[in-house]
Amino acid sequence: MLTQTLKTLFSRELEKLKQEIELYKDESSLWSIDKDISNSGGNLYLHLIGNLNTYIGKELGGTGYIRNRDLEFSQKNIPRKE
Repeated sequence: MLTQTLKTLFSRELEKLKQEIELYKDESSLWSIDKDISNSGGNLYLHLIGNLNTYIGKELGGTGYIRNRDLEFSQKNIPRKE
């Protein structure tokens, strides 16, 4: 029961995150920052995925995922579809 509830919650929230990412006008705006924004939406998305892969995938699922946290904040211009 708990497993199914968690699956439902994670699926719902990941779908909402996907919808938010799709609201950016174009690919470049997903990666843009300005004087008041220290991290782009794209980098925050990568960071969330890194968290999920680490704490859900690796720790709970035993996937063996190896996290590169620095890359989550330095990688740029990854297509939304990817």
